[in-house]
Amino acid sequence: MSQKSVDAHYIAKIKSLQEIEVLLERARQKGLRIIQCHGVFDLLHPGHLRHFREAKAQGDLLVVSITPDRFVNKGPGRPAFPEHLRLESLAALADIDYVVLNDTPDAISAIQKIRPALYVKGSEYANHAADVTGKISEEATAVARNGGNIFYTNDIVFSSSSLLNKYFDSVPKEVAEFLEKFKKRYSADELLEKLDVLSTLKVLVIGDAIVDEYQYTEPLGQSGKGIHMVARCQDKETFLGGSLIIANHVAQFAKEVTLITAIGRDCSYSNFISRNLDPRIAPHYTILEDSQTLVKKRYVIRDGKVLTKLFETYSGQEEPLRHHQTTQIVDFLQKNAKSYDLILTCDFGNGFTNPILIDAISSMPSFVALNAQTNSGNRGFNVVTNYRRADYISLNEPELRLSAHDKTSSLSGLAADICQLLNASSLCVTRGIQGVACYTSSGKLIRIPALATNSVDRIGAGDAFLSLSSLCMAKKFPPIIGGFLGSVAAAMNVQMIGNQEAVKKVQLSKYLIRLMK
Repeated sequence: MSQKSVDAHYIAKIKSLQEIEVLLERARQKGLRIIQCHGVFDLLHPGHLRHFREAKAQGDLLVVSITPDRFVNKGPGRPAFPEHLRLESLAALADIDYVVLNDTPDAISAIQKIRPALYVKGSEYANHAADVTGKISEEATAVARNGGNIFYTNDIVFSSSSLLNKYFDSVPKEVAEFLEKFKKRYSADELLEKLDVLSTLKVLVIGDAIVDEYQYTEPLGQSGKGIHMVARCQDKETFLGGSLIIANHVAQFAKEVTLITAIGRDCSYSNFISRNLDPRIAPHYTILEDSQTLVKKRYVIRDGKVLTKLFETYSGQEEPLRHHQTTQIVDFLQKNAKSYDLILTCDFGNGFTNPILIDAISSMPSFVALNAQTNSGNRGFNVVTNYRRADYISLNEPELRLSAHDKTSSLSGLAADICQLLNASSLCVTRGIQGVACYTSSGKLIRIPALATNSVDRIGAGDAFLSLSSLCMAKKFPPIIGGFLGSVAAAMNVQMIGNQEAVKKVQLSKYLIRLMK
């Protein structure tokens, strides 16, 4: 058989979910027994080969479904091999009859299409309680619902992630060196236990509500009647932003979350906010009388996974809170603050906070985490030094330098000054591709490299970091753990466009486990 014929044979084994559903229904009518395996299969190894061989021995047709690239949350540089190469590699194996690219993060939809007589997993999945994702139990239920059973192979177990981490340069040198030292102090199990502990927290999130809209455009070139550029608007996406998405992040980990924010009286996005705000959050909305909820609209060019931002507009939230509105919020804080373990203040400087409210937050007896963001709408005016006190502060480097009015001094010196001024026990400085610097009141500066080797969109990464790190600091975890888990959340966030979804505990746990192997 020629190489061309071999290649055509392999490619013919790769099917869509729609194609495989039809093919397998015909096979079942002929009395053939269908077997399914599912996974990422990023690096094929002897354990996989023996797993497929044993699976095929249980029936007539072996179908392997794989997770698409966009749903692989296994750490920086993963998947090492893109989905089309993973499909081709599996199709080249004689024991496999068909290979299918799934369309969801889990195997449920593939199971519903394939309807296997046996769904085969490795022995490491036999203990459902040990699966941090909880997915194996859901998969077993889906298999049973479709008339099948689950079967566990019992052979050599390897980890693709361990092999990739050990033998391949899947992460930058500085990340590998950091993880090597970090893993000597903490294990994945310890970190997962700490994530579980966060569920005991009662959190109040307070700050500006923002709606982010991405308007995708096609550039047309220079106008024929002027020197300005012209673009054609195509589709658009809308996301929660500001305190709304931060509350959603927090709600994935803490047991009780309350949100205080402001929206416009006739807000055209009110239904969108209601639908997308996590139902576990108790919102308290202050109603703006004469302006709308702030909308940040970004005009972008999208080329595959690459985004190029053209320009951005702000609309809404032009009026500050009125005195009676401020008084109502301050009264709520004074009556209820003691019942919260953490008051997470996300001050975006768009008109929600004012000196009276800032003073009230600074006087709260609870643990206060603070971010005062500098952006195009408030540049230079919204700084953390407007506050008198905070227990934990999270800023990017320009925000820190603006707060200190110092462009050139060392980060550690500036962090020490700000911590002393606000009596904070810790401060984290996010630095984009340079990672994070965590400063403690003891004078120690801990540097954590950026855990994402590439990014789709950086918008929202700081909010994800603030959310996770604040929870950890409120629980008095060592700052290196708070900074590390916040960095994991940020690394996951930059793999999506905008704030398409909150950072979920299950996905973060999976990312963490793969990173620590």
